[in-house]
Amino acid sequence: MEFYLQCRTKNLVTKTNELSKCLDKEEAESIERSNLQRWQQLKERRIRPLQSRLQINDFQVEKDGINEIVVRIKAREWYAYQLEKRWHEQEKDIHIRVMLRHVKDRWLIVQENKINGTPQKSVQPVFQPQEDVSFNEEQIRKGSYVYNRLQAVRYAEAWWNEYNPNFRHFDVDCTNFISQCLYAGGIPFYSTGNRATGWWYRGGNSPSALWSYSWTVAHSFRWYLERGHIKTESKSSADQLSLGDVICYDFDGDGRWQHSTIVVAKDSHGMPLVNAHTTNSRHRYWDYRDSTAYTPNIKYRFFHIM
Repeated sequence: MEFYLQCRTKNLVTKTNELSKCLDKEEAESIERSNLQRWQQLKERRIRPLQSRLQINDFQVEKDGINEIVVRIKAREWYAYQLEKRWHEQEKDIHIRVMLRHVKDRWLIVQENKINGTPQKSVQPVFQPQEDVSFNEEQIRKGSYVYNRLQAVRYAEAWWNEYNPNFRHFDVDCTNFISQCLYAGGIPFYSTGNRATGWWYRGGNSPSALWSYSWTVAHSFRWYLERGHIKTESKSSADQLSLGDVICYDFDGDGRWQHSTIVVAKDSHGMPLVNAHTTNSRHRYWDYRDSTAYTPNIKYRFFHIM
């Protein structure tokens, strides 16, 4: 298992066949396809990988059988790369379940599955949602708030792999996280008392907390950015976005929007690097072609927050 994790990390920056030594044929072929796609993406971006490391945060044996073992691993994956003359780094929390099977006097990895969701950690709050900061429709229409992109980005950097205990968190937490970032940037709640309208959250981390669908559901959030009370401007391409702007993702291209991210940096070519929850990610390249959810039919919406 240790050899597998070492090779998995090394694979981020070096083309190697060592990983196949501890995989069964089917899993080896699957990982080889993924690796080929990833290296093609790096080539297209003209990236030179430099360093990588994996920090194991939790390791649990779920099944310990004579011929089969299942382990659950939580770790942080980090790698650095060079793009033109600039050094960049990317981080991602991974939560996986790995199945090993005893085959011909050897233990082989036969399956690796991603697990969504990470238990909440004990952390100090940056801020708490306040009921008295909700603006009414007239105030919002008059532009009574100013979006502080720096504060939104600071929040996204501070909490990309943590959970603010003043809010609930969910297995699919991406939009909840982005809503918090925008709120930290000074965008006020638009409270209606109806979960199907407005953009709001109340109740802290208590079991009785309530929120609008637009606060936590990617599809509703995308709709709200287009037609709600957050002032936005749609952009035609990712490079037109600024720090603190938002990208929405329809991975299947079927009109159901499934993911949200916030722009926190730009690479040497001026393309966005994003932070996100669910698969907690920091400075991830915006197009998500490295995601298991990616399909060739993916659609994006680029929102400049006004």
